[in-house]
Amino acid sequence: MKRTHDDLFSPALEGLNPAQRLAAGQSGGPVLVIAGAGSGKTRTLVHRVAYLVERGVDPGRILLLTFTRKAAQEMLSRARDLNPDCARVEGGTFHSLCYRLLRAHASRLGLNRQFTVIDRGDCEQLIRGVINEQKLKTKGDRQFPRARTINDIISKSRNQELPLEDALEQWAGHLLGYLDEISKAAQGFAAAKRAQSLVDYDDLLFLAEELLREHNDLRQRFSKHWQHLLVDEYQDTNAVQARLLKLLASEHDNLMVVGDDAQSIYRFRGARVENIFEFPEDYPGAKVIKLEQNYRSTQAILDLSNEVIAQAWHRYDKKLFTKRLGGNRPVLRRPRDDRGQARLVSERIGELVKAGNKPEDIAVLFRASRDSYELELELTSSRVPFVKVGGFRFLEAAHIKDALSHLRVIANPNDFLSWQRLLMLLPGVGPKKAQTAISHLVQADSPELYLGRLASAPGLGGAASQRLAELMSELSDPSATPLTLVEAVIEYYEPICREAHEDYPRRLRDLEELPGLARGFSTLSEFMAEVVLEPPNAYAAETQGGRITLSTVHSAKGLEWDHVFILWATDGRLPPQMALMDPESLEEERRLMYVACTRAAGELTILAPMESYQRGRGVVSNELSRFLAELPTGLMESPRENIFEVPQPQAAAPQSRGSMRQDRPFPVGSLVEHNTFGQGRVMGYQGGKKILVHFERHGLKILLLEFANLNKA
Repeated sequence: MKRTHDDLFSPALEGLNPAQRLAAGQSGGPVLVIAGAGSGKTRTLVHRVAYLVERGVDPGRILLLTFTRKAAQEMLSRARDLNPDCARVEGGTFHSLCYRLLRAHASRLGLNRQFTVIDRGDCEQLIRGVINEQKLKTKGDRQFPRARTINDIISKSRNQELPLEDALEQWAGHLLGYLDEISKAAQGFAAAKRAQSLVDYDDLLFLAEELLREHNDLRQRFSKHWQHLLVDEYQDTNAVQARLLKLLASEHDNLMVVGDDAQSIYRFRGARVENIFEFPEDYPGAKVIKLEQNYRSTQAILDLSNEVIAQAWHRYDKKLFTKRLGGNRPVLRRPRDDRGQARLVSERIGELVKAGNKPEDIAVLFRASRDSYELELELTSSRVPFVKVGGFRFLEAAHIKDALSHLRVIANPNDFLSWQRLLMLLPGVGPKKAQTAISHLVQADSPELYLGRLASAPGLGGAASQRLAELMSELSDPSATPLTLVEAVIEYYEPICREAHEDYPRRLRDLEELPGLARGFSTLSEFMAEVVLEPPNAYAAETQGGRITLSTVHSAKGLEWDHVFILWATDGRLPPQMALMDPESLEEERRLMYVACTRAAGELTILAPMESYQRGRGVVSNELSRFLAELPTGLMESPRENIFEVPQPQAAAPQSRGSMRQDRPFPVGSLVEHNTFGQGRVMGYQGGKKILVHFERHGLKILLLEFANLNKA
């Protein structure tokens, strides 16, 4: 693209490398930025926002979409530092954008404007109710899928846009016998959401798409309003998000998406890596710009990472490079088993900390949560403090859901899920009494009158019920701020929490987070939606200072540490066994390995135990992960492991030289060759007929000397 004199001296483009400068300084039109790991994509987006504003684009006409509110806030804050006028740029997540569109125009879809956004736990509770109401589960059927499993299948079906049967076959084929029951549960689930004005995460996207697709005036209005669209992490978008962008950019095509096909690892959530490959086809004339200069890792780590992803069958060609030349090569360790792996990692962590490295600069990554159990025991016994990342969501905690249920029925009186939850907090009130009380409430002429019937509901007498009625009356004050309402709920709920939970001090500390969150909102509906759409992490502080991090690779994406360990780099673990039968899954696992490697800034250690125990098979040999086994030599250091204790020779009766050659033809510790197992080291003998050999790629084998056909290496 031809540059003007003004472009070359644009303050908004200062400090960028040539590729970043090219991307940030585009005048308009569709642009795909392939941003390699650690290549400064956030910096590029920030300067892009500042550049557009500098060139006269109205800041209110720029929309930045990310996958977390925190990321959007961070980018816009940095853009404001470059140019104060960027304060009016709009930013947020796909889900928050869709929420805003639906809240403003819900009536166009026949949706109540007071709809409630529900999370995964609420979905499961609704499905559980449908199963019970329709008697889908026969008594004593222990194989019937749980509500969580059914919800996952429904969500995968929608995100992948597959028929329910196809999704079931792909993700849970063993449950195909329950297809009819799961289909009825899905239909009942959808009906229950409509009846109660409930919207889940998937609904937000699909309903917003329907709104823009079916109402041309709204599509034109919003597309003309947001003249420039910027999208982060495009490789993580699903099909409906790609279509939403197409609708929003329909009047101008000023769409810049930034992402890395090599880091698309969320297929299980519906992410569609094809979106990033199809972008040039969807937007003819689109410019493709690659960011390949890495600002995180040493070149030795990048050399390994580049080769890992170079084997991918579908990719954008790029080669990460850095000015951080040199550095130690990544290390491949082959301990005997899980316990040896844990011991090696624990010992190395001890060495790093003793040498002055901060624990928070060290991370251990793994494919699945179970892969770190042995290490957790080792670290605990060694008194090494650690935090395990992944899985916990603030809003899914029972005490948080209990407190917020009181506010949710104020925002949406039709939210019977929350009515049931808050009523069951009363002493002596179970599901049946709660349902009876709810039946009494819905006899009112309109949902707004439900609160007035609460005090007279059958089965809710007593002082506790009176306190609840008083609270709900206080919460219904239209002039009260979200902060005031939250504080009132906490004051009411605190004694209930103390009575219900032994660990109430920790739970009360969690509740103290809510007022701070509520302060930034002017209306209750905005606060309730934002908490569900972007749940805060209650334990974020625990990941900072004085602790090493244990994390799944999925949870580690976007983060970095000076020292990184990768556990279980073996076929069957990374990649897992199931992926070996599905080419697309196998490709995603390769990308997962790439993401794991590129988290390391200075030191990368990969561990691949030689053996593992499998139920029903006993001790089995592990093959090195195919993603590493296929690499050129010289990329990794592979120190020889002292896997076994070599027994000291014991005094024995003198034997003739011929006898020694016949009974023990190979000295303990010597190298031998086997036709099938390759090269190995002699570890010892059992009696005079068996030899113990540890082979480099097949682990320990006990062979009959007579038939082993071993030769000196």
